[in-house]
Amino acid sequence: MFLSVRTRMRHAFVWIFPASLVAAAVAPLASFAQDPAPLSLVEALKLAQARSPQLAAQAAAISAADSLIVSAGQRPDPQLGVGIDNLPVDGPDAFSLGRDFMTMRKIGISQEFTRTAKLQAREAKAVAERDRELAKVIGARTEMRREVALAWLDCYFLEQRLRVLRELEGETALLTEAARAALAGGKGSPADPILARTARVQVQDRIQEIARDLKRAQASLARYVGEKEIVRPLDKPPSFNVLPHAPNEFLQVLEHHPQLLLYRPLEAMARADIAQAQAAKQADWSLELAYAQRGSSFSNMLSIQAKVDLPIFSKQRQDPVIAARNEALRQVRAEREEARRMHEAEIKRMLADWETARERLKRYWQELVPLSREAAAAALAAYRSGRGNLATALEARRTVLDTRLADVQTQAELARAWAQLNFLVPEGSAMKEVK
Repeated sequence: MFLSVRTRMRHAFVWIFPASLVAAAVAPLASFAQDPAPLSLVEALKLAQARSPQLAAQAAAISAADSLIVSAGQRPDPQLGVGIDNLPVDGPDAFSLGRDFMTMRKIGISQEFTRTAKLQAREAKAVAERDRELAKVIGARTEMRREVALAWLDCYFLEQRLRVLRELEGETALLTEAARAALAGGKGSPADPILARTARVQVQDRIQEIARDLKRAQASLARYVGEKEIVRPLDKPPSFNVLPHAPNEFLQVLEHHPQLLLYRPLEAMARADIAQAQAAKQADWSLELAYAQRGSSFSNMLSIQAKVDLPIFSKQRQDPVIAARNEALRQVRAEREEARRMHEAEIKRMLADWETARERLKRYWQELVPLSREAAAAALAAYRSGRGNLATALEARRTVLDTRLADVQTQAELARAWAQLNFLVPEGSAMKEVK
């Protein structure tokens, strides 16, 4: 028997009402789950460091170099020798091991005793090589942090440019409708809607261009943080008025620059090479102990032998090597000084960029952006009242667009200069507020 309409509606309500309550309760949770947390610059740096294969490879290089330090200062392993002396090859005793009194089956052990100065020089070079790998890791980590920061900032300010363009696209759309309405009301020029539509298409073209640049920047950032993190919105950036040091103190911390830190172990390696070359003029010596067994009719023999190097031609052998090693040390020191001067000039340029961007940004915020908006508002009001034309209003809006985009570009320049300075040396310096 068919149920009545009222009965069917009652049954449907019994099922639908609890389901609607569940859906209402689950909807906020689903919305919360679909909205990822913003990706901050600090988190991006941590993700990049945790995912970096380069840092993992260099950590392995440090471990390998550290393992070689102990063995570098050790003498060579002893040598075991086994042989036969004075074996006859013809006559009635040919190839007999026991009939000739001179034939001996010998076993012995020898040890080379390397001079302590040579061992110390080898160990010092191994330590310097380990320190070189450490300096490489510090440099790679610092460089990676700077590149991640620049990639993150590129994405952030490209998004800001897109936001400005889309906002102004909406305004040009309103101007297009206003031009059409004015023309329908017998006001304005027939060319006004076309001009407004052209301005909107130009803004849309710039939006597409910036969107392309944003995809490129996101691809660069994804290299460090992973593809899954790119879909997250970017968090608010840090203050770009905060530097790790006051501007007049940057040259004092120049010695902590990763590239200059690398020259310290390189110089230590060069000094260790000099010490090794000088120690080569000192003679090493070796000792050999051997036991020889003869035929049963003859007594067995014990022999002891000592050997010593004779570096008597040092002018042709050791001295040229010492001279070459000294020249290599001078080369390292000269290259370090050249690098120091280059980075000193680089810091001065960065500080000039940072300070100039700060001053320009103040001018944009205090004068240029407000003035362009006032001019655009006045031109639009004149057009709506019939005292102006649309071309002037559109040109004023274009000036607002260019000024706001230049404002964002100046913020990006300030941010890039900040990142270059903030990640110039390894992390750990105290942050100071620059007023």
